[in-house]
Amino acid sequence: MRLYTLMEETAVSPQFASEHGLSFYVDTGTDKLLFDFGQTEAFCGNAQKLGIDLSQVDRAFLSHGHYDHGGGLKAFLHQNNHAPIYVHPRAFEPHFSRKPEGIREIGLDISLQQHPQLVKTADVYEVSPNLLLFADVTGKACRSAGASNLLERVNGQYVPDTFAHEQSLLIDAQGKLLLFAGCAHRGMVNLVQCAAQHAGRMPDIVVGGMHLYSPSQKRSEPDELIQAVGMRLRATGARYLTGHCTGQHAYEVLRAIMGEQIAYVSAGSVTEL
Repeated sequence: MRLYTLMEETAVSPQFASEHGLSFYVDTGTDKLLFDFGQTEAFCGNAQKLGIDLSQVDRAFLSHGHYDHGGGLKAFLHQNNHAPIYVHPRAFEPHFSRKPEGIREIGLDISLQQHPQLVKTADVYEVSPNLLLFADVTGKACRSAGASNLLERVNGQYVPDTFAHEQSLLIDAQGKLLLFAGCAHRGMVNLVQCAAQHAGRMPDIVVGGMHLYSPSQKRSEPDELIQAVGMRLRATGARYLTGHCTGQHAYEVLRAIMGEQIAYVSAGSVTEL
């Protein structure tokens, strides 16, 4: 199996575009899967440079309802007219971010919410015998304080986002269990534990952001929290491929604890799984 990072904040070379966003393509040998769409259409150009034909994607998944993961959805629909795109029913609700200059909307293009390729999921949704989506993370360990700056609107009031719209993907392929996360807003430690409960064992490989850096506040979580996350993740024995909202500083702290158990993936990178 092979993982292609189509979009991330950094790039392996100037040949590839980078932006605040995330998109992954994985070829399992039986399925060609796309997980998230970046902020703009730029991930499509990176895919082309990597020799990936997005029109051949079999299934696509949107992790949650923020623009940096779903902003390129329209561009994908222009290239692929058949792949089902699995979206949580609450993904197209309004979502917001509290920034120093005020509250800004960070949701999706609502004109796409009734597109016929979109498949509405549930808190636990079996796509196929080897693909499971879940959004039922309830653990409270090692959660990032920065997530409180992400908001939803209830009865006309801005309140902290519950991230009920955020789903993660388990892939069982070639004897390995893969977990794909967008930002793990409810905490990567809790997300991995929930995945293990669904699968009956720990994932072998975990791919995605850990929300240990807040772009709106331009700061990382305290080192004490990052170190606690690193210790807990190291104990799982899984291999971690991360980037995006993990942040460069947090990654260095995690790397010091987890060693080669964790790696950073930039736009344009190709990783054997």
